[in-house]
Formats: sequence, C-alpha cells, structure tokens
Amino acid sequence: MQIFKKHFKNFISNYKDIIELPSDINFKNIKKISTDTRTLLKNDIFIALKGENFNGDNFLKDAIKKHAKLCISEKKYKKTITVKSTSNFLRDFSKYIIEKNPKIKTIGITGTNGKTTTKEMVNSIIKQKFRTHCTKGNYNNQIGLPLTIMEMNSKTEYLILEMGTNSLGEIEILADIARPQISTITNIGKGHTEKLKNKKTIFKEKFNIIKRFDKNSTFIFNMDDKIINKKYKDFPYSKESFGIYSNSSFKALKINKEYSSYHLKHNKIETKIKMKINGIGNIYNSLCAASIASVAGLSIKDIKKGLESYVGIKNRFNIIKSKNRNLIINDTYNANPNSMANAIEMTNKIYPSMNKIAILGDMLELGEIEKNEHVKIGKLLLKNNFKNIYIYGKNFKNYSYGIKGKQKVEYIKRHKDILKFIDLKKINNTVILVKGSRGSKMENIFDYLKF
Repeated sequence: MQIFKKHFKNFISNYKDIIELPSDINFKNIKKISTDTRTLLKNDIFIALKGENFNGDNFLKDAIKKHAKLCISEKKYKKTITVKSTSNFLRDFSKYIIEKNPKIKTIGITGTNGKTTTKEMVNSIIKQKFRTHCTKGNYNNQIGLPLTIMEMNSKTEYLILEMGTNSLGEIEILADIARPQISTITNIGKGHTEKLKNKKTIFKEKFNIIKRFDKNSTFIFNMDDKIINKKYKDFPYSKESFGIYSNSSFKALKINKEYSSYHLKHNKIETKIKMKINGIGNIYNSLCAASIASVAGLSIKDIKKGLESYVGIKNRFNIIKSKNRNLIINDTYNANPNSMANAIEMTNKIYPSMNKIAILGDMLELGEIEKNEHVKIGKLLLKNNFKNIYIYGKNFKNYSYGIKGKQKVEYIKRHKDILKFIDLKKINNTVILVKGSRGSKMENIFDYLKF
C-alpha cells in the first residue's frame, strides 16, 4: 500500500492551511496522488500545482470529468479541498509522512554531477537486503521529491532520494522535508551558475543537505574534491570518505584503461569490481554508492554484486557499436562544464587510437560564465584530438572561438542537418560523442544518424 493513504485522512483533519473542505468528502478507495490530468485515473487525488508556466487550477474540470476522488487546489471548486498553497501542501504532507515513519531510513544524494547514477547504484546494492524506494529518473526538486515520498510503499525500509537545486535555499527545503540520516555531495562543479554564481556558492547550497542532521547521521565525503575535503576535519557528525587520489575509506586502485573495472580498497582489503559502464565519473559514483551502502549495513560482497549488476542509465555515456568499427557515445542526458569536459577526456582516454567526432549542443543555465566555459570546451576538444566538430545551438561561435580554426567546425541549425555531414557507411574506426544540456535535446540526433 502506498504510504500516503495511511496518513492522508489524519493530515487533512489537522492541516492548518485548509480554507474549505467539501461537505461530502470521502477518503475510501483512494488510488494515488496525481499532478497531471493526462495520466490521472479514477479515484486519484488531483493536486492543482502552480508554476511559472502552468496553473493546475485550469484543469480542475478535466480532473472531475475523469472521476478524480477529490482535488486539492487554491481555487474553490466542487469535490475540492481548498488550501492556501498547493505547493506548500505537497511539501507539508510529505514532511508529515517522514515524521510519522521514523523507522524508514532516508538517504540524501546531491552534487553537481553523478546524482542520478549514484542514486541508482545505491538502490542496486541496498535492495538486495532491504525494501527500498528511490527517486524516479531525476525527480529531485520541490515537486518531485515530495511525490517520491508519497509514492513510497508502507513497508519501505530505505528511502533513497536525489536532491537537485538551481538556486539558493532549495536543498535546505528538501532536507527539511526528507530529514536524511545518510547524505552525500558527489562533487562540486560548474552547474546552474546562472543563479548559484560560483563553486563556493554551489557548495554552500549543497552543504545544506546536513541542516537536519542529528547525532545518528552520517555524511559521505568525496575526498578528491578540494572544496568538500576542506570540511572533512571539522565535520561534527559521523563521516565516511571515498576517492581515487586521496587517502580515503573507500578507494579505487588499479583502474583499467576502459575505466570500467578497478580494485575497491576498504579496511586494507582489495575487492575487484567489474562494472558494465565506463568512465572515471562512474568510478567515483560507484565509490560513493559503496560508502553509502556500507554505512547502511551492506557487506563488501553485497556492494560488489550490486555494482556489477548495474547496467547504467539511458543517455548517460552509453556506448553503441555501429558498422565499420565505429562507436557512438550517447551522453545526451544533460551537460555542464564538468560533465562535458569529463566526457571529452574519457572518450580520448578510452579510445586513443580512433578518429574522434564531437556533436555538441549548448551547456545551459551558466549565466555570466556561459561564453568562457564554451570557449574552454572548444580548447579541450583540440587537446583531446577531436578532428570534426558539429555544433547545435546558440554557442556555436563560443565553441568555435576556443577551436580557433585549427579543426573543422560546422553549425547545424536543426538536428537533422547532421545528415549533410556524417554518413556512417563512409567512415570507419571512428568514435562519435553526442552531448548537450537537456534543453538542446541532443538525443534527437539519433533519429538521423542511421546505425
């Protein structure tokens, strides 16, 4: 049974921000919480959320037509619980669920890169021994996190939550809702700098994940991240650490050239880990996941099994084999300066002898550093031996400035324009990296690259 059903009636009965209750309110046979009438089913509860580009009040009529059990809205309407703020209701109810279920242990994961992969790796390990529930996809904001909590099964033992932010104060709100007992910051990089400005501001925001810690809480440190490392010695709560280059509790040794296997060293014992995914970023993600799982009570044997069975996330450095010994790397899930640089460097390190092509979109939400960061990536493409470069988006000139005419750069106005330049039947021994921010929708390139 979904846990929200257990608490919904009591919460409604005592919630201070209710303006009006329908006289014929009925709590029986409730199915699930819905914020989208397109997927709403009979007996669901529809919450009419509001945002910059949407207003759920406009869909109350549709919800009633589709036989919603009841609606929660800031607007008075039939079969509707009227509240002061639907977004506050969502947060307050999910927080209430956490408070009423202290036996459920919560894990909070934030960071610039690797949140989603680390979360999935943690789940892959912990679910071997415990009932788990985790964030779907990257449902990690002030709407997604509460909905994740409400969708949890009442028998859940570990709740694994991804926490994202693009402005100050968001992580503190999420931490106040979820009260994680085990938390980590995967790393600090340049992402969402349009509002968060720089790495120090990003760290300050991310570190709010510990705001609701108590004496039983544990923080997992990335010791190779200089900004995070500085906090390690003075941290007042229990802690564990991971890294590749630093002296940490969980350390990766003997990494292979494909960045897919390594020896996990913990308590002076080495255990070989052979993953199904590649990249130094995923080595770090796995070390972080191993540290979290160990604190949660899983053995090294469990950790090895969980990491080795994990198959990766769609559009995250997925390596696709094509004809003529060609490879395509689909890393279109998202992009910021750190993940873009990592993808470029990993492509060159893993495939040093292959010809290299980059098809890149914009890196978004960077604010005043946008131009400079795209120029840097242009320079990095040269350094890592990319011979042909195709750019989609408004930052074509910035990428090109970094490349300085030393390699061929083409602008593609539409995704399908890639057909003018690349025919996989006519090239061989080539690796093609495709990457860009979510807004660039670089996955559309694969509709036209026929492989």
